[in-house]
Amino acid sequence: MKFIGIDLAWSYRNNTAVSILELHSIKKSVNLVDYAERLESDEEIIDYVSKNVDKGACVSIDAPLIVKNRTGARPVDREVSARYRKYFAGAHPCNLNKFKGKVRGNELFKKLTELGFEHNPYISISKRRRITNIIIEVYPHPAQVVLFKLRKRVLYKRGDVETKRKGLLRLRRYIVERLPNTEPRLNVNHKLQDLCTRSIQAMRGKSLKNYEDTLDSLICAYVGLYHWYWGNEKSEVIGDLQTGYIVTPKSR
Repeated sequence: MKFIGIDLAWSYRNNTAVSILELHSIKKSVNLVDYAERLESDEEIIDYVSKNVDKGACVSIDAPLIVKNRTGARPVDREVSARYRKYFAGAHPCNLNKFKGKVRGNELFKKLTELGFEHNPYISISKRRRITNIIIEVYPHPAQVVLFKLRKRVLYKRGDVETKRKGLLRLRRYIVERLPNTEPRLNVNHKLQDLCTRSIQAMRGKSLKNYEDTLDSLICAYVGLYHWYWGNEKSEVIGDLQTGYIVTPKSR
């Protein structure tokens, strides 16, 4: 079973990053097996996903998949912000006007359903850990707070270059130190080690942004794994399929 995290650019002008985790059921080990830092078109993303899916996959997308409101924010955006604003992990307000009527996440998941994926975030305890092909919407910031047991999410999106670098150093340290001690456990294999030991001091501009997106996509993939593994025992669907939802680990 594979878990594919997509940090989807809301605009087609920006790059999208994708990470792939694989669970070996016999060994019960989870490994980072591949990632792509700079995918541009939906066709590139679909091609990359289709080449890396065989017996089952959960595709976790960090981007709004369902947007029905023309203005303001989705109910789920308001709910997530109400819960996680104090951790600096509130949701960005989404509406059709912001996307000029065409929601990229919605377009992408429709194309994924043509590959046989089902858009269904609901996993009960009785149906968890089954081989399946599903698509879900996730948001890595609340997940950071819960999975890494933080009082405030790691800040790396804004500020000067040095502030971003320091934030990304913290983020990758949490990935390699805390996810291996969270069930299901992420192995620190060569692929993950290479990703998380790159020289950040050499990065700036687009290279720093691409690296940030890749780490975000890795967290997205893990959130999908966590949701599939635990179902609604330790993961939850905030919102609904009518107005929009976000999957995230249950808060403490």
